[in-house]
Amino acid sequence: MATDQNQSSDSTHSKQGVIPSTEKAVRDEQNSKVYNVLSGEVMTLAKKLVNYHSENNSLKKMVKRLERDVKSLETELEDLDECVDRETVIDLIHEIVPSLINEKSKGSAYSSESSEESDSDDTHVIRKRKDVAYAFIGAFS
Repeated sequence: MATDQNQSSDSTHSKQGVIPSTEKAVRDEQNSKVYNVLSGEVMTLAKKLVNYHSENNSLKKMVKRLERDVKSLETELEDLDECVDRETVIDLIHEIVPSLINEKSKGSAYSSESSEESDSDDTHVIRKRKDVAYAFIGAFS
């Protein structure tokens, strides 16, 4: 009977040794799979980080360029404001536009020679004003 108990005890001990060994192997395999998945995710995130860093640098450079452009345009606008009075420009536009509309609506047919003469005088004055306006614009371009 003692031998039966020893055999029974040995087989229980060996079964207990096999179970933890099998569980450990399963856990090791699971850990290996998790490690591989996490490693892949870490690599993906590292690549994204590099891309974001590069994109961030590009955007910073672009912002700096745009800030310089804005400052340049603000300076140019200040210069134009000093040279051209906005109210004068608006008055000129109000004078020129109706004349152009009248000219366009009349077409090329005139009812009398006297109206032709007055129209040509208006056109001459308009052209002079346009030349002055373009001279201001051309000086700052």
